[in-house]
Amino acid sequence: MRVRLALVHLFLGVGCLVLVVGCGPEDEADAIGLNGDASLASYQEELLEIAFGAASAMPVDPHIKNRSRLQETVVAACLSLEQPQRAVRYAEQIHDWRRGAAYADLALFYAQRRLDSYVQPLLDQAAEIAAGEEDWRKERIRVKIAQVHALMGRVEMATRFEQGVEPAERGKVARIEVRIAAPDSFDEQMEALTTLIDTQQFDIVRNALAACVELFNRFYDDLDCRTQAEDKIKASWGSLPVFVRIELLMELANASLAHADSAKALALLDEAKNFVESPRWQPQSIIPLMAQLARLRFRAGDEAGARAEAERALDLFGAKRDTIVNIYRAQTLRPIAEAYYAMGDTAAALDLYKRAVEAGMENPNARPRADDLVATCCSLALHAVEPDAVLASRIREIQAGLGDPW
Repeated sequence: MRVRLALVHLFLGVGCLVLVVGCGPEDEADAIGLNGDASLASYQEELLEIAFGAASAMPVDPHIKNRSRLQETVVAACLSLEQPQRAVRYAEQIHDWRRGAAYADLALFYAQRRLDSYVQPLLDQAAEIAAGEEDWRKERIRVKIAQVHALMGRVEMATRFEQGVEPAERGKVARIEVRIAAPDSFDEQMEALTTLIDTQQFDIVRNALAACVELFNRFYDDLDCRTQAEDKIKASWGSLPVFVRIELLMELANASLAHADSAKALALLDEAKNFVESPRWQPQSIIPLMAQLARLRFRAGDEAGARAEAERALDLFGAKRDTIVNIYRAQTLRPIAEAYYAMGDTAAALDLYKRAVEAGMENPNARPRADDLVATCCSLALHAVEPDAVLASRIREIQAGLGDPW
């Protein structure tokens, strides 16, 4: 047991000095930042600050929706980088319902780390904000709250917050329930997901199949269960767009890699590639998927195939660039940059990030420029890509220049 003094950032935007007594799982605070965020490189900290600054530069009126969406994006990046205090500080500055969603995400962050004493204050704030909202915004927050309760084993509370939500939100709690399912509960979980799939409603089916991916992962070591989950996904996706099928296959491949099963991952990626090779795609839709497949293929050990896929994506961008609307060019390039960095080609990745930054400046309005700057900064921070002096200077310059016309 350890006793220490720590500055804890409370959820009303103030700090106080408290005596912390830790033992058992609570001691994970040292690693994830109960009393301070996890250590980040200085360039990652600056990228997050620039991203949030760019999002917050957007006027609340009339751009509150886009402003809040971008701010929430940065909060999510903070949580991925184990920065809960920074995430709280940013979340407090969101002016609409997304603040409640961010608080619920923070609660899930702490619940996943068994830091239960930090969960309820966040859930209370999220619920209070949800109570003041209507329709899908309210339900989006409530489902996030339900997910936290499900993770903590509070079945009745999870059911209460999920009850009556619209189809777009149904099935999301099931993903959490599957993750914590008992070893002997496969049939029960599959039956519940089948009931959702049988509704034949697009959003419900999509959410249920995402939960089936969790089932595939949860019972991976049981070949029969894993196969049933995979077969259920493939037998049920007929009504879903091809891009959703590709995403599901990539999630299955990612789960296989988490279990060190490269052969299975490559087989799934080959299936996804067959969908990708359809000639019907718009370049801004297919190129990012090609880049994501390249990253996964590299992780699975097929380095030559991964590089070939990334090169195809880059060549296609070059050939189709002028057919892509300027506000979509940067978001088409960024995944290729991420792929090259994942494959160890830092020089190529930085060159592509620079191209993405300039593509984001092609539209004369500041709103799409801010969109792309936030996305690029978050990408660099999340993938731990340190900008060189030229790229860092250009990013700062773009942020400083954001302003009318939006």
